[in-house]
Amino acid sequence: MYVYIQFYMLRYCIYIILILVPTLSSYSQEIRLEHKSKPEKSKSIRLDKPVLVKTFDGMKVKGDVSSIDNEKLVIEDKEIELSEIMMISGYLDHNSKQQGLGLALTIGAGIILPVAVYYVLGGIAWGLSNGIFVGATVLIFDLFLVYAGTSLMGIYPRRFSTMNWDIIISPADSGTPVIIPLPQPSG
Repeated sequence: MYVYIQFYMLRYCIYIILILVPTLSSYSQEIRLEHKSKPEKSKSIRLDKPVLVKTFDGMKVKGDVSSIDNEKLVIEDKEIELSEIMMISGYLDHNSKQQGLGLALTIGAGIILPVAVYYVLGGIAWGLSNGIFVGATVLIFDLFLVYAGTSLMGIYPRRFSTMNWDIIISPADSGTPVIIPLPQPSG
């Protein structure tokens, strides 16, 4: 009987912890970048990846980021005020549609690449200047596709200057609540 009660007590404690875990994430914060001339154009930086911050006095700090309040960031145990930041570089938070579009653009660029190389090499081999021109034009277009695709997928960090972007620390959305069924007493 005693083990039976302990099992149910432990089970209820686990349910209480699982209920409280989603509520803790509602108090997390995110770093949002808002364009100064177009406030509707905003981006957010992923906090699970390291960021690089350069200040006006020339100090560069790279590492995991957290925030103390709405005016200070903590990176590698160094407090940096938002007004001191000249440039911030980090991985952007993308949704699945943007990542899918980026993957499609990158795959499309990979498919177009052999065609462009064929035109360039064929133009050189046969002495046709228009083949070289078409191939070079397609190669440049292909590079733009690769850049756009990898940027949308979030493969490399992006750099933002505070001359064009405002850095705002705001509470993150807690997402959708998780519904955990509580055990019903039996019989």
